[in-house]
Amino acid sequence: MRIRAANALITAFYLTLAVASGMALRRFDQERLEETVAYSSRIRATDQVARFLAGSKQLTSSVQSYAATGDPAFAQAYWREVEVTRSRDRAAEDLAALGLTPAEEALIRQAKANSDALIAVESRAIDAARGGDQPRALGLVFGPAYQRALRGIYGPSHQLQQQLQRRLQAVLEQNRRSAARWWRLCLALALLNLLLVVVVLVAVYPHFLGRPLLRLNQRVLALLAGGQPAPLDLGHAATEVRELAASLEAYQAMADQMGRDQWAKAQQVRITAALQRLHDPAALARCFLGELAPLLDLASATFYLRDPGAEHLHLVGSYALADPATVPQRIQFGEGLVGEVARQGQPIQLENPPSRYLAIVSGTGAAPAALVLVLPVGSSEQLLAVIELAVLHPLAPHQHHLLTDLLPLLALALEALPPATLHPPQPQMATTTTSTAASS
Repeated sequence: MRIRAANALITAFYLTLAVASGMALRRFDQERLEETVAYSSRIRATDQVARFLAGSKQLTSSVQSYAATGDPAFAQAYWREVEVTRSRDRAAEDLAALGLTPAEEALIRQAKANSDALIAVESRAIDAARGGDQPRALGLVFGPAYQRALRGIYGPSHQLQQQLQRRLQAVLEQNRRSAARWWRLCLALALLNLLLVVVVLVAVYPHFLGRPLLRLNQRVLALLAGGQPAPLDLGHAATEVRELAASLEAYQAMADQMGRDQWAKAQQVRITAALQRLHDPAALARCFLGELAPLLDLASATFYLRDPGAEHLHLVGSYALADPATVPQRIQFGEGLVGEVARQGQPIQLENPPSRYLAIVSGTGAAPAALVLVLPVGSSEQLLAVIELAVLHPLAPHQHHLLTDLLPLLALALEALPPATLHPPQPQMATTTTSTAASS
């Protein structure tokens, strides 16, 4: 099976479902929006009818109170409602903006006309009360004719409110039903999409792509770890996976070697340049150990320089010692591991040394060293120094290669130092870093 052809088919089907789902979801959103608009219109219509009635009742209350008491404040409240607040006029305008039917428009016009006609009667009552003719004023606003006029306002208003409620509720219900249908379609398409994904993920890709790629990945990881994996069985893998496996097999050896060479050369150039700028053994030791620490996961180290013309060494630098005072400042040839390496000129490697042999301590805890390396620095004819390194983890092959290649460069840097600086100084040597410690 070709992955490209299978992907094209699956992608086309999935995109079709995705487009259909998007269109259905968009339509659902439109229906929900229309439902929201319908609900808002119903609320606004109810509020505006109530506002119209409240304005009419405000006029009635003000004129009746003025006719009964003669208090000018009620007359002022009446004319403020008529000329400034204009609740009835504004409510009628807002109702018209909602898109009323012809029958609904007729009802609001009828109620508004009756209310305007009543204003003329109320104006005469106010004039009569202002002129001191209270009986006439009371008769105008409390008589049977006035009550019939009020019913001419309230009747059409309530009828309009009921019609608006029924019509807008019907629109709202229709929008809800339509939104529900589109939502069910969205769910059906989503389930179909999910079914497609499940089929592809469970049946197609694992059989032709997933499991073969997993086996291929396991082989690559084993190769990276330095192991020798068994021959690769890709089963029913797709053609591209088989081609990829063959390419990886051919590329692996070349890529590994090139990567190790490039990494080692880059580190060698950088460290050599740093060492060439130094002309003091202590500074050179600190620089070398400090540069080496992140490359080898170095936990602690010591650097012993050979005294010129003598068979003993003196400490010129250290890295991450917990208590530098416990480290010997001078070591004779043959004394301890460092002295033995100095005498024989051969490196010593200790894997998983005893826990008390070399403790690695930091502010967050302590741990035993996984590997201790004691290495001579110099040529076969002349020993220049001995370095002792402690690491928490075993070194990888490329780290071993790097360390082996750096030792000759370190020897060249030591040979380039002024002879006067190679003798041990009188004061105590300074250490490079005291945040962690190692001692042997």
